[in-house]
Amino acid sequence: MHRGVGSDFLDRVRRRAGPAAFEALYGSLAPYYDRISGFFFAGQWVIWQRTALEFVRGTDVLELGYGTGEIAVELCRRGHAVVGIDRSPRMRLQASRKCAREGCTPRLLLGSASALPLPNGSVDTIVSTFPSSYIVDPRTWREARRILRPGGRVVIVLSGELLPVDRCSKLLLRFHALVYGERGSGGAPCWPAIPGFRLTYHSRGNERGIAHLLVAERCRTDAA
Repeated sequence: MHRGVGSDFLDRVRRRAGPAAFEALYGSLAPYYDRISGFFFAGQWVIWQRTALEFVRGTDVLELGYGTGEIAVELCRRGHAVVGIDRSPRMRLQASRKCAREGCTPRLLLGSASALPLPNGSVDTIVSTFPSSYIVDPRTWREARRILRPGGRVVIVLSGELLPVDRCSKLLLRFHALVYGERGSGGAPCWPAIPGFRLTYHSRGNERGIAHLLVAERCRTDAA
């Protein structure tokens, strides 16, 4: 079906504006990230992030892309030893301030998911909420396999689905369609097999929205 000139134009705008908006959120707009995400997702963003906590196992946890530190704080409160990796110095500053206010002391590092500064077999769970393209990079998964202990897991909040329960959420969904394009209803994508991991999909929701997660468990018999 022909989608029309308007749709093609919007697609071009999204492709050009998307990376710039992402860089702004993790750069100059970092101090406002929590407020922006909270507003544009009707308060569900942080709720969706926290769905990852249910699937965390073990003591030693690595968070990829810790952002403003919301999940790092929650992990520390639950008694985990937390290391975070993020590439944004501005987000590191925001996360450090939040953790200090909450009396939490995770190790918040600057770095890349494709070259983790951690020893082999040193982590029980890796958490990543709403990750960017690094999560589909094979180098990220090789590093995850290297640092995870046998039976360890990667927990990813892949996406969130706002439900049209009131006027506000319906207006936000229209805005999302303009920004992201029309999307199918719900469900996690079918990922290709990842060497050394067993994949399962999960959904967690409330009356206002649904989070979709991927849990990748490192096979206990796997030799990385």
